[in-house]
Amino acid sequence: MRFYYIINGLLWTVVLVVLILAVQGCAVTTAASAVSYAATGKGVGDHVGSAVTGGDCNVVKHTVNGQYVCEMPVVYNRSGF
Repeated sequence: MRFYYIINGLLWTVVLVVLILAVQGCAVTTAASAVSYAATGKGVGDHVGSAVTGGDCNVVKHTVNGQYVCEMPVVYNRSGF
């Protein structure tokens, strides 16, 4: 019976360590996004989206104001064709 309690205690210790490590990874990502949002008004994901699409991506502006997530720049054709 004592062996069961030892194994059960080790199992819960391993689960607790894994959860703590998982939360720390999320905390780093959340902290980086919070610092980025405080400095530029955009999160880390918004900067990645802007770099990939070439537009101005902002998820917070979309959810608060109902605007588009990525506003694309208008390009005019001045070639005459």
